[in-house]
Amino acid sequence: MSSEASELGVGVARGRATIRTRGSFFFIAHVMLLIIVLLGFAPSFYLRAAFHHTGPLPALLYVHGTALTVWFVLTVVQGWLMRSHRSQLHQQLGYYAAAYAAVVIVLGVLANLMLISQIDSPADGENIVVWGNFFALAIFATLVSLAVVFRKKPDAHKRLMLLASISIVGPALARLPRWPIFAGGLEAGRNYAIGGLLVMLALLLIYDVIVRKKPHRATWGGALVILGTLVGAVFLGLTGIGYHLLHG
Repeated sequence: MSSEASELGVGVARGRATIRTRGSFFFIAHVMLLIIVLLGFAPSFYLRAAFHHTGPLPALLYVHGTALTVWFVLTVVQGWLMRSHRSQLHQQLGYYAAAYAAVVIVLGVLANLMLISQIDSPADGENIVVWGNFFALAIFATLVSLAVVFRKKPDAHKRLMLLASISIVGPALARLPRWPIFAGGLEAGRNYAIGGLLVMLALLLIYDVIVRKKPHRATWGGALVILGTLVGAVFLGLTGIGYHLLHG
């Protein structure tokens, strides 16, 4: 009898260890996204003066940048709450986070409209950025909404939330070359954004294969949508179609 109890105890301990390990992946992923945001926007936003940028940013961009930062901090807090087994507080804060996502979307659209007003040629590379931003915000809104719908299904919920944050981290990735340590210079920004997103999606798919033997539906579905919109943004930007759609 004691042997059976001992085996049961070992099984429970292993189960808990597995749950902690799986939870750690998503928590670490959100921490890494926050670090990318802080690094990417440090030269032009957080540490603007230290990088000798002259003149203040438009007020809208200060609000937009702060709102995005708060979102990525919120996701880290939510991940920490789950690791700490404080699921009730996680759920309560989740409702506020879902509502806050709407603020992120509205400010993102306004900032993108400001960028559109500065583009005066179909050949401008910023056309790709504009459409990438619009698609990213649409994906973000969709994935956060689905995460709320599937909040009772943890495996789907945490993947959808992670993918939602991944979908809007592109601008931070594109700004990493502003640091001298990163090769390529400012012209390599789009390569960093696209390459970084591909690496993140690949890591999530690999994780799923390791722990589940196959990708979760939320993972491959979200990855396909993000990849599809990347292709769409590049197409609209390079062909000039996107410019004419926006400028009539």
